[in-house]
Amino acid sequence: MPPVAIAGATVSIYQAQTGAPLLITQTSTDGNGNFTAKVPVSSSNTSSTPALYYAVASKSPNILLMASLGSGPLSSVRINELTTIASAYAFAQFFQSDYSIAGSSTPLSIAAGMAENLVAAQSGAASAVIQASPNAYQTNTWSELGSLGNILAACTQGVTNACTNLYALSPAQNGALPINTLQAIVNIALNPAANVNSIFNLASVSTSYSPALTAAQSPSSTNPLQKLDAWTMAVKVNNSGSTNCPFGGPANIAFDVNGYAWINNNVIQGTPNSSNCLMVLLPNGQPAMGSVGSIGSTNTTSTTNTTNSTNTTNIANTFSTVPTSPITGGGILGSGFGIAIDALNNIWSGNFGWGNNLPVSGSVTKLSLEGVPISPATGYTNGLSRVQGIAVDPSNNIWMASYGNNSVVAYLKGSSANVITYSDGNVQPFGMAIAGDGSAWVTYTGSDTVSKLKFNGGNIAKVFTVNLPAGSNPKGVAVDSQGNAWVAAGKTSTVYAISSSGAIVGTYTGQGINGPWGISLDAKGNVWVANFGVATPSARYSVVQLCGAITGNCPVGVAMGTAISPSTGYSLPSAGSQVLLNSGSPLYGTGAPPSYLPLMRLTSVNADMAGNIWATNNWKPSAINDIAPNDANPGGDGVVIFIGVAAPTKAPSLGPAQSL
Repeated sequence: MPPVAIAGATVSIYQAQTGAPLLITQTSTDGNGNFTAKVPVSSSNTSSTPALYYAVASKSPNILLMASLGSGPLSSVRINELTTIASAYAFAQFFQSDYSIAGSSTPLSIAAGMAENLVAAQSGAASAVIQASPNAYQTNTWSELGSLGNILAACTQGVTNACTNLYALSPAQNGALPINTLQAIVNIALNPAANVNSIFNLASVSTSYSPALTAAQSPSSTNPLQKLDAWTMAVKVNNSGSTNCPFGGPANIAFDVNGYAWINNNVIQGTPNSSNCLMVLLPNGQPAMGSVGSIGSTNTTSTTNTTNSTNTTNIANTFSTVPTSPITGGGILGSGFGIAIDALNNIWSGNFGWGNNLPVSGSVTKLSLEGVPISPATGYTNGLSRVQGIAVDPSNNIWMASYGNNSVVAYLKGSSANVITYSDGNVQPFGMAIAGDGSAWVTYTGSDTVSKLKFNGGNIAKVFTVNLPAGSNPKGVAVDSQGNAWVAAGKTSTVYAISSSGAIVGTYTGQGINGPWGISLDAKGNVWVANFGVATPSARYSVVQLCGAITGNCPVGVAMGTAISPSTGYSLPSAGSQVLLNSGSPLYGTGAPPSYLPLMRLTSVNADMAGNIWATNNWKPSAINDIAPNDANPGGDGVVIFIGVAAPTKAPSLGPAQSL
């Protein structure tokens, strides 16, 4: 059954803002489901930031559909099941108890961009991003949109028991059942691991949208590469902005105050050699492309059909100069795990350096918010050798794990001329994190230890060292608002929670944890784990979400350290097409065996200001990359963004994750 126009629906257009949304206009659909609405220029906010709009169409208590309108200008908008799904996921963390949307401008604009990444508001169809590589049938997102669209369509079209069955399977975290289609899909977005198979079975009632998930992609499928494990929505991006420096082993991400993602890039794609660039992506995952000028206003209106449509207007705004991706200079060479943004909005990126590029002693690069190198062509080298983790404390001291000389190095107040170095018997420092009291935590991969450090009398002093089991190989570390350090021990597939006094208060294994590398926290204190995988990898790689120390921010009954994600973690199944690089070439090169793993071996996961989790595909999936000498093609491809799954988190970070 094709989508059906809804006559006599009430259409309300709102401007989203920090408090209650502002109702701009209200109208009704005609017998063909069309309507016309005009958004007056006077409805704009008073700042230079574009106003953001959304539309809600209601018909009967059960039917409530939505479309994100962004800031316009659009000649027409189609409000249907797909735009409802896109909006529900993108704004999942901003819905209030009455299912209105509220939030500050930058996070809402990020959410609006992610909604448009999923579904084009003007057409009401899957976006060009979803329909093209590296998404299309390389991931299951397009098909998942179709299946969820069919589930909602059965309800909106009045199929017997369709709404009742949907509501019974999509309760909120507190157990309350939804009463309309919008509430149901928001609940699924917020609880993607609940009732996965039963929800899938509802999709067979309607065939309004295609493609949709097939039997091979079902939760009960025996196909390990396509099996659905959760109703997450993910978008993969792999456009660096230049064919001269494509994605090759993205390692870690720092978000700036504007929501831009600064991404360390390890290697030249297809080689084992150090890359000399890092990427800067817009909040929607597209490459930053330099200066953006004024965007004018418009008030035109028009209508289309299917469910509903409307027009909104863009508010004039002038954006400041933004960086152009990829960034070179300032010593960038084989960027490693460390990247951070300081209190003055400067970007610090650690250089590891290897392969046939010289020098290989490493350094740290400092860039302005516009991407202009501040550090010299060799980077800052004072005290440093092959930098890995970087963290910035509230006093703007830059803490760095100097892996190559077994030292922790601090640039006081961000000055490379004012340096304090600390070393002891622990070796190969890797991860760095700052606690709420300004102390620094560091992991040592070579000695299987974790230390807490602080400034004392103009020097760095050790508070204590925690010994982990031999062979733990700890890497990523993050500190929560309670002072607990969460540590990823990759070789033993374990996550540890260590109290502020140095006691191991949690040892977590299983639950999808597989060779964890990076670890982070969102603003609710929940823990996100990036699985790199052990030498014999599982069929798919994944991101794991654990309940943090503040269990009141977790689903009812979930204890600290228990997974919120399914037993597999959140993965990204294939829909049957092989993974392609941005160039269009197969992941391993022409003539090589194809890969069907769009989510690869991960080194980091980070939450942005809209609650999206960005996961870096650092290493290609094949275990051959672990053992082949002088492997020619190790670096993974692109970044996978899981939409709306985390608590929106303030950027940049100068300590434990904070809410906006």
